Amino acid sequence: MEQFNELADLQEKDPSKEVMIEAFRKHGTMQSYKKNEFVFQENDQPSGAYYVDAGLIKISQSSEEGQGITLFLRYEGEIFGNAEILTHIPRKRYARCLVDSQIITLDARKFLELAKENAEFAYSVAVLGARRLLQTQKMVETLICRPVAWRLAWFLLQLGKPTDQGLEIQVPLSHEEISYVIGCSRQTVTETLNKWREQALIDYSKKKIVILRPNQFFASV
Repeated sequence: MEQFNELADLQEKDPSKEVMIEAFRKHGTMQSYKKNEFVFQENDQPSGAYYVDAGLIKISQSSEEGQGITLFLRYEGEIFGNAEILTHIPRKRYARCLVDSQIITLDARKFLELAKENAEFAYSVAVLGARRLLQTQKMVETLICRPVAWRLAWFLLQLGKPTDQGLEIQVPLSHEEISYVIGCSRQTVTETLNKWREQALIDYSKKKIVILRPNQFFASV
């Protein structure tokens, strides 16, 4: 699984982020969101930044045809929605919960106050931005250079939880939404999953995938 580690290492495993998390917990407000509930929508003014205490959030943008295209996922322990606060622009994308979620909101005015007056907080914000930039650059490289099977395997790895059966993934996205994230067609996602099932590498139903022998699986893609 070493080939997947470089991307994983860019996903905010940074001690300086603890300063931001502490600020969210101290100054923010916890709120419960139901599955499919919006955290914010396109063209909203940025009223706050958000920390995912529990749950899974998709950041999407509407196409000219009105179709939602998923650009990013924000997992438990991640921060989102801060860029528009710093740049003073309306939201260009919307954030929607894929599962029931617990989110801490830090008011935009407090976020800016901390960014201007607290050096540790400002440094943490800068590191978060740098990591997101490097992650985006690496993702572009991945979309260009890696085959679809590798990209789909990497995506599943982000959602997986070890169990006695193997690596279990609750999949809150449709095959079409997954295809937007990893840069391929819906048909290719479906065909790849079917191929893995025929090879007895995975077992999957509509919203659940189990990678039966993770080491063998990741070695084969």
